[in-house]
Amino acid sequence: MTAHSNPQASAATALSQLLTEHPSVDGLTWTISTLGVLQGELHATEGDGQIVDDCARILGGTAAHTTLTRDGDRLGLAQLTTTWRDVPVLVWSSYPEAPAGGAL
Repeated sequence: MTAHSNPQASAATALSQLLTEHPSVDGLTWTISTLGVLQGELHATEGDGQIVDDCARILGGTAAHTTLTRDGDRLGLAQLTTTWRDVPVLVWSSYPEAPAGGAL
């Protein structure tokens, strides 16, 4: 069976190429869904989702950033959905946001 006939094998090949060619994306936890979607995630304790912006530059596409607020707590989310080397890719990161009008 070739990698092209098996979506998970295609995603695994793409991940291997990505990590070999761009070792700077090593902070993400990578998984491959049963449908062959390559997924990278990071639950950061600091930062601003820069890893997702970095992935957008490498993989193509535009990262979307948003802030969620609940009971005064703010959480930043960055997400990228794209296709790279014929493989669907989803990359996201969560990170703490400063309270409105103040520092963390």
